[in-house]
Amino acid sequence: MADAVPILIGYVDADRRYRFVNRAYETWFGVRREDIEGRSLLDVMGADAYERVRDHVDGALEGQNLTFEGEVPYQAAGLRHVEAKYVPDVAPDGAVLGYYVLVTDISARKRAEAELARLLVRERRRALMLDLGRQLREESEVAAIADKACAVLAGQLGAQRAGYAEVDLAGVSTQIVGEWGGQGVQPLVGPLFVLDDFGPAMSDDLRAGVQVVIDDIREDTRTRHSLEAYVALDIRAFVAVPLVKAGRLVSYLFICQERPRTWGVDEVAFVGDVAELIWAASGRARADAALRQAEETERLLIREVDHRAKNVLAVVQSLVQLTPFVDKRQYVTALSGRIGSLARSHSLLSTTRWTGAVLRALLEQELEAYSVEHESRVVLDGPPVLIRAEAAQSLGLVVHELATNASKYGALSAPGGILEVRWAWDAGRLILDWHESGGPPTAAPARRGFGSTLIQNAGKQLGARVSHDWRAQGLHCRIELSRGALPHAGGGERSAAVTSAAPDGGLQDQRVLVVEDEALVAMELARVLALAGAQVVGPAGDVEEALELIESSLIDRAVLDVNLGGRMVTPVARALAERAIPFVYLTGYQEPGLDDGPVLHKPAAPEALVSALAGRRVERV
Repeated sequence: MADAVPILIGYVDADRRYRFVNRAYETWFGVRREDIEGRSLLDVMGADAYERVRDHVDGALEGQNLTFEGEVPYQAAGLRHVEAKYVPDVAPDGAVLGYYVLVTDISARKRAEAELARLLVRERRRALMLDLGRQLREESEVAAIADKACAVLAGQLGAQRAGYAEVDLAGVSTQIVGEWGGQGVQPLVGPLFVLDDFGPAMSDDLRAGVQVVIDDIREDTRTRHSLEAYVALDIRAFVAVPLVKAGRLVSYLFICQERPRTWGVDEVAFVGDVAELIWAASGRARADAALRQAEETERLLIREVDHRAKNVLAVVQSLVQLTPFVDKRQYVTALSGRIGSLARSHSLLSTTRWTGAVLRALLEQELEAYSVEHESRVVLDGPPVLIRAEAAQSLGLVVHELATNASKYGALSAPGGILEVRWAWDAGRLILDWHESGGPPTAAPARRGFGSTLIQNAGKQLGARVSHDWRAQGLHCRIELSRGALPHAGGGERSAAVTSAAPDGGLQDQRVLVVEDEALVAMELARVLALAGAQVVGPAGDVEEALELIESSLIDRAVLDVNLGGRMVTPVARALAERAIPFVYLTGYQEPGLDDGPVLHKPAAPEALVSALAGRRVERV
């Protein structure tokens, strides 16, 4: 009878040795029962399995009827979810001679129970979603919609925080418009955050529409290099579900935990369902308010166009001032080439609505201008790369200067010359190698000209390292970009003839900090200030560099660009104000909304800039 049943039936003596086992043991452990009987529990089950049931064995040998249920890692039978009943064998004198054990494998039943529980949870959440949808239809404001949905989401998943954030058109800044947080949780609604501060790889996933599931920020490669941002908000694990519409990241829903947590597939799916529900309800609310927002939207678009146009004019003005003059023909040719490079970069950007420029297209356009005789003389090779909008203009100028030099003195100046431009990714950086061969022998120039200075300054704006190797067989230039590029799916000495008279003094020996992310504009500002007698500090191209200079340098005055690569210059202005250091804003925005310092609009006349910095009254221009 014992051999006929599909459960384990055994008898274990007081020495914890098997004295009888049925045939089922042979199936479980893969040995004959004769090889089991007489052996100890520890020997047959294995150390891990024995330790798991040891308390129940002790209790049975003390005369207790016990039942064990749980997962047991048998050394020969694997991990099984079992139910084991222990029945002691008690002699007439009360001595416990051993115990009988009946073990049933309930793994299949447990899996079925877990699946049933999962289905019940799914049905409850489906009913919850229907009810939440009805509630959200009653709300007319996006913030109220997001607050209510986040409260339901956090309550269902037992999370510390849930929030709904919207992303700006450039995909740079994000603002939380609705959230729910537990007791003591710092509210995040209101201020702007820079998405890349929480990990560039993580933010790139969001922009690509990939759900981000982080069980522990300290272990995940996408977040462990940006721990300070998460620690400041007491976040250790999170899920973020992006909403990408018309190819652009517009918003995302996130849920956070203050400790490491493994997120289940159903939990992540539930976050996605709530995100789509918020988007739909928000779209309805926004549609109701579309008429009221039309005029504001138009004003913002006009402001952005005005900003870009004035930035272009400021760069062109800097090129006009900085391009060395030898004779009229040389000056017109050089200036026209550089302005043409700017125009080509802008044309590429306009076709992508200023999301960026494809690197191969940028190179092809710059090299096409030199009318190479045979296409085989120019080799372009590398993976698809998108250069961000803020970096495309500067990289275009660098390539233009290199191509100009190649056509005058290098490989493109001789019939047999060859130019190879190859690029590849290396540890998150884009490496671009410019190789010339077959042209006239080259040597390092005796002095740095304007073109070399332009390359170095534009490279600084790109956050790039530019190196030149003047080999006899041809120039090798290496450009390493640590930012400004993404994988893509789909100055020098000047002639006296162009040196203008110094603006009226007032800055003699004054240490003036220049904060400007456009390399050419920064060069022109430095020139104007030097002619006015000032000692230029910087230029600084980003907020962090400017703050470091304020901490480490003696500064009397400062000139600040309002927007630095998508970030407002506010932290720099605040640091200067705390030290009572006067400063002047320089901006391409028509209405920057600033009232804590004089504002000059690009392109600003040198006299106006010097007058504003010197503290003399100047009309806004």
